[in-house]
Amino acid sequence: MAKLKKGGILFFLGLLVWMTNIQTSTAQNSTSVVTSDFESWISAGVRLKVHDKWSFGLSEAIRLRENSTEIDQYFTNLAIGYAPFKFMEISGGFRFSRKNKEEDGYISRYRINLDVAFKHKLERFSFNYRLRYQFRNELGVTSTDGDYFKHGFRLRAKTTYNIKKIPLEASLGVEMFNQYEKYTLPFFDKLRFTAALAYDFKKYGKLKLFYSLEQEVFTSYPKSTSIVGLAYVYTIKIKKKKKK
Repeated sequence: MAKLKKGGILFFLGLLVWMTNIQTSTAQNSTSVVTSDFESWISAGVRLKVHDKWSFGLSEAIRLRENSTEIDQYFTNLAIGYAPFKFMEISGGFRFSRKNKEEDGYISRYRINLDVAFKHKLERFSFNYRLRYQFRNELGVTSTDGDYFKHGFRLRAKTTYNIKKIPLEASLGVEMFNQYEKYTLPFFDKLRFTAALAYDFKKYGKLKLFYSLEQEVFTSYPKSTSIVGLAYVYTIKIKKKKKK
């Protein structure tokens, strides 16, 4: 287990350095035009934990774009997770969203994701590694109209530090996106760096404030997006009854 923990920490640090080098080299060596935006993400949800093995979640979210002046999308997210071991969780999710297409108005679409995550602790630090496969499709739009099945993988590494004597956690995460589309080769197209602070109100839920930087890579017009977000989750726990 000690070797696994050390390997996980080295993996996290290596991934962080590698992603940073990619972002830096892309910015320095490319003569492309860079576009940018500032977005705001807000979400609220409830989570049900059953016997420390199963978890169910329901959340609502809204995202703003164009310097947070107009709605980009809003969605409902359903999630289910199962932890066969303390260091592993398998989960899935379904999202129904309404995307703002400007001239075309709001269009409906859905996304399904399947995740596998591993975690371990080292003193007050915890490390989490997640691999996600997801696919998305628009409702009511056919391939003749230009809608093709979009799917891909996401790999995220995150470390969290539990601050002593106060219910506050600080975290830092990096994630890379790999997307597949019809008539195109699979490509690695985006990085996301996230720093967050989460305060646990115990019986009243957990509130998280975060900042993310999304950077497109390997494209002629890479977009850089700054994101400020606020997320609230209320957790209900159902524990096993102790045998008398």
